Amino acid sequence: MMIGKKGALSEKCALAGRLRSVGLVSVGAAALLVAGCSGLSDKEKSMVGKYYVPAVSDTRPLMELNGDRSSVLRAIKPGELSYYVTGEWHIDGDSLIIVNDVSSITIEEGDASLVGHVAPRIAYPVTNYNESTLTIERQGIEYDYHRRNE
Repeated sequence: MMIGKKGALSEKCALAGRLRSVGLVSVGAAALLVAGCSGLSDKEKSMVGKYYVPAVSDTRPLMELNGDRSSVLRAIKPGELSYYVTGEWHIDGDSLIIVNDVSSITIEEGDASLVGHVAPRIAYPVTNYNESTLTIERQGIEYDYHRRNE
């Protein structure tokens, strides 16, 4: 019995040695490392969704937090201007961090000359969160963003 196990172990070690010599083990390790680094935390997974502020827009979300860490922030001034910027998001402690790609500004409606400064990075303290509402603080004021299941 011991000989059989030892033989099987030797075969496994030989296979591992062949894979190492081909470089497949390091590729697999790198793939696991990348998958682990890009994954969302449980808190982030629960926050994925499209968020609306009904007083501003009932038809277009003001914020989209996607499962691949991509984000969309939309600015809407009804009847005058609507634009969005894409970026990447994550949670750091109790703050929602969004890094905007300012070169991605897309005008949906209105005059592009009305677009002001778009910050390359924003950090919003999250003061409350549940399945349907994300409350963030901006300049001392709390804003409720309502998530819809779409």
